[in-house]
Amino acid sequence: MNTINLAKKMGCAMLIIGMSIQLSYASARQEAEKIYKQGSYSMRRGRIFAASQDWSKALKIDPTYADASYDLGGAYFLLGKLEQAEKYWKMTLELDRNHYKAWDSLGFLYTQKGQFDQALENIKKAIDINSDYVNAYINMGFVYASVRQIELAIESWKQASKISPKNIKAKENLARIYLSIGKEKESIATWSEVIKINPKYSYAWYNLGMIYGGKKQYKQAKESYLKAVKFQPKFAAAHNNIAFLYALEKNVKLAEKHYLAAIAGNKRYLKAYTNLAALYEQTNQINKAIAKLGDLSRETPKDPVIYNNIGFLYAKQGKLNFAIEYYKKSIKAYNKYPNAYYNLAEALVKKGQYKKAIFNYEQCIKLVPKSPKNVETLEKIKKLSAKKSRRN
Repeated sequence: MNTINLAKKMGCAMLIIGMSIQLSYASARQEAEKIYKQGSYSMRRGRIFAASQDWSKALKIDPTYADASYDLGGAYFLLGKLEQAEKYWKMTLELDRNHYKAWDSLGFLYTQKGQFDQALENIKKAIDINSDYVNAYINMGFVYASVRQIELAIESWKQASKISPKNIKAKENLARIYLSIGKEKESIATWSEVIKINPKYSYAWYNLGMIYGGKKQYKQAKESYLKAVKFQPKFAAAHNNIAFLYALEKNVKLAEKHYLAAIAGNKRYLKAYTNLAALYEQTNQINKAIAKLGDLSRETPKDPVIYNNIGFLYAKQGKLNFAIEYYKKSIKAYNKYPNAYYNLAEALVKKGQYKKAIFNYEQCIKLVPKSPKNVETLEKIKKLSAKKSRRN
């Protein structure tokens, strides 16, 4: 009787212990989920490091939390910590072998590392688990494109588009790869499909403009770029290209307007400065050209080309002292820039400083010894040497 009672008591105790373990696990998961959600909130707001900290805490509380492990890997990937990303995605698969997103993410990571066979193997595992997972087909397309298996890349992105007809990323990739193999018609058609999905997608309009521009269909190009800036008013590259097309039409006022809009959209968009300066030079507004290049030199103080171009414009005005100053700035920024030495020599000749001019011509020849222009430069040195001798 005592033995029976003891057994009953032990059975009851085991049941209580089991329930206690389950309650403890449930409590840990609830706490982990709460912190995990905080991490998701941070990630949605672009606070990647804060998200990684929360997901790391969630995983410490519940080491079996596969989604926390997966998202932590994603955060590390975005932070550029690829080894940590790989570690946590592999951990995710140890917890859940059917976590197709982890297989796919590992595949994408291996693509970034140039390990294409391994990448393809992982992405295919993701597709085996979930054949409708669009992102896996998109990433598989990247792998094939990276190893120049273009037709397989196209098929992968077509499959992604078939599964999700409104997936813009798949269509974008198709449009780009069509253009890369010279299929302009297909690229235009695919970008047009993107625009049907999202008529306000400025990047699609911009790319259409680029294709039309390349085909010298300038009217369609300009219309496309104008759409791009309508939906993204600070789109510097689109404004720059609109300005270029207006400049071709000799519409200086509108060209200037859009170059200035490009600069306002992105103060470090160098093409707009140089193109605007060229427009001013072509229309004999040299002071404006110099001022605009001066603005650019403050944005890129170590660019020798800008200083050289300012010097050239001053020389064009006959302001040789200013020209010489800027050619010297160009050489100081990069002492192996042959154009600056040559232009400096030209300015020094006009100032009658033949010895210094010869030195700079010689520096130019040393930097580009095989230049066809050297024959002409050597002849200049010979004449200057003769002049210098007569002076002495």
